[in-house]
Amino acid sequence: MVRFDALISKLESGPLKVDEFQACLNRLKSHFNYELTPQKLKEFGLCIVEDGDEIALKTFKNSCKDENYCVVDIETNGNSPIKNQIIEIGAVKMQNGQIIDRFESYVYADYIPNTIVRLTNIEVSDLADAPSLKEVLKKFKAFLGDSIFVAHNVNFDYNFISKSLETVGEEKLLNRKLCTVNLSKKTITADKHGLAFLREHLNINTGEHHRAYSDALSAAKVLEECLKNLPPEVKSTEDLIKFSQGATKSRRKKSQSVHS
Repeated sequence: MVRFDALISKLESGPLKVDEFQACLNRLKSHFNYELTPQKLKEFGLCIVEDGDEIALKTFKNSCKDENYCVVDIETNGNSPIKNQIIEIGAVKMQNGQIIDRFESYVYADYIPNTIVRLTNIEVSDLADAPSLKEVLKKFKAFLGDSIFVAHNVNFDYNFISKSLETVGEEKLLNRKLCTVNLSKKTITADKHGLAFLREHLNINTGEHHRAYSDALSAAKVLEECLKNLPPEVKSTEDLIKFSQGATKSRRKKSQSVHS
């Protein structure tokens, strides 16, 4: 990911001329054994669009209310993506308040510590016939596309998946990302903003907590609530991302609706 930081930082400031964009790619080409192109970066998840002689992030052009969000949750057999492994991935694609697609898979592993078994109710026997990590990650990456990667505590899920992709010989994620913990702190008045608390606070009933698909669906419900409570100046998806990352933890006093 570090290889692309300078390019992404430039794109976050606004559109780049095609020749400037290509110059950035040329500086990176020594790190790859294939040609870097805008299409290749789209395959990595970078949501860019070519508009005449410029290349820009689509998040500047897309309305945050109409955006395609992929809300993700993973279960793992430990917290280190170097030592541990994903054992379950769940995700839902959401647009205009509707679930438009879903992804759910166990991942083969031959070890789950008892603490994780108690937390998730996933046993090693459940994973005996599951596909390999590489197979699941390739399918998940195809499902994700260049959607906005959303999760509750997004850095954990995003970085764990990115590192796991690198482990199996794939390129890391370049998707724009959005954290529903940070966003909920700015848009939902609640004593706490952990997913378990918000599930109860918003009367979200999506199944068993600490299972990937049900938690992804819960986070999608949280995102839906957050989008209802945005200040009027947040219009584009990039506005939303920057708003969620802002330091001010102001909470709007708007009354909360209840999900079922």
